[in-house]
Amino acid sequence: MVKDMSLKLEYIQIKDVIFGDQTYINKGILTINKDELIQEVGSPLFKSIDLDLAKPGESVRIIPVKDVIEPRVKVETGRMFTGILDGFELCGEGTTKVLRGCCVTTTGTIVGFQEGIIDMTGPATDYCMYSKLINIVVIAEPVDGITPAEHEAAIRMVGLKAALYLAKAGLEIEPDETETYHLDPVDPAKKLPKVAYAYLIMAQGLLHDNLVYGINAQQLPALHIHPNELWDGAIVSGNCVTASDKNTTYDNQNHAIVKELYDRHGVDLEFCGLFASPLSTILAEKERNAMVTVNLAQQCGADSLIISQEGGGNPEADLMLICERAEKRDIKSVIVLHDNPGPDGTSEPMANTSPMATAVVTTGNDNCIIRLPEMERNIGHREQLHLLSGSPDDCEQGDGTIKVGVLVIMGSTSNLGFGKYCTEAC
Repeated sequence: MVKDMSLKLEYIQIKDVIFGDQTYINKGILTINKDELIQEVGSPLFKSIDLDLAKPGESVRIIPVKDVIEPRVKVETGRMFTGILDGFELCGEGTTKVLRGCCVTTTGTIVGFQEGIIDMTGPATDYCMYSKLINIVVIAEPVDGITPAEHEAAIRMVGLKAALYLAKAGLEIEPDETETYHLDPVDPAKKLPKVAYAYLIMAQGLLHDNLVYGINAQQLPALHIHPNELWDGAIVSGNCVTASDKNTTYDNQNHAIVKELYDRHGVDLEFCGLFASPLSTILAEKERNAMVTVNLAQQCGADSLIISQEGGGNPEADLMLICERAEKRDIKSVIVLHDNPGPDGTSEPMANTSPMATAVVTTGNDNCIIRLPEMERNIGHREQLHLLSGSPDDCEQGDGTIKVGVLVIMGSTSNLGFGKYCTEAC
């Protein structure tokens, strides 16, 4: 019998974060030596780097947000993020310390127009899970003349280094809770349906890319990976797609669909495979990844395949190709996506459809309009609000409030199951 990978996550609950002379954790309070952390993440591509804190309930807006990362570190190596800040010794096995209840959030002058906001109070918090976390915000201002691609790569590294630096403070701390992840064999007598998951990740170039083991996903075909590798930072966000449906690094570390499949494994289904399938703009590559993804599902004996997209529009072609190929091989498909039917819901909601897509889960209308109050404090660049995708020309209402599409809110229509449906009870 093949032995499955086993990963223990040791959670340290962070109740508060403050600045001090040393970086350490005591009774759930994370104290950060600001100067030391800034020195740790420094880069010649930034003319200044600073830190700030945003806590749930405070009248604070973080704008524009690039990425959100949960501090994690491997106990065995003291490292994290395979292929980027770590070698290729251990990913998905062993023990990983997790600082739960806080996150590293990166901001600064805008990288791509599809960045977003995190409000720590007000109606936007209903749509943003990061609003419930203590945000340790890294404000990195690039030097003049830097290209958007250089800026994105540099600020990505700053965020990852900051998260690892903070996580190391928990290496000697007793965890408040532990979870062990491994996929036990399922008794065939149970006759549970075998369910696989196709995780579609951005690989479209022009700031629309993720990294898998440190490699730009553009260079990879669809891959069969173990879900534990997600928890250990195998997939890192490097993209600047619309804020509402961008999968941040935090999302990959805490993937809600994968978590539920794990929870239900051996109960009412058998979680038989996870495939990271790149989203390309090139038709031949879309067809290749659809073929490989469905081949992998068939090799795993899948009865059903869940498919989720990242971004919108062009990626819907990938969704439908994989759906059609799966259905033709008698693998029942379930699609997870947001829709774009306009603010009043009367426009065409998707760029591509298929009559074989008979099971579709929508995570909400990306185009819904929401009014948000002004915050007492802004971290980052409040003046760049009008540059965000989803911010209309009349976003400034003149009374201190702003009118924007929910797509400017980080994770508001997450296709990974984190968000809140954009509906209201009648």
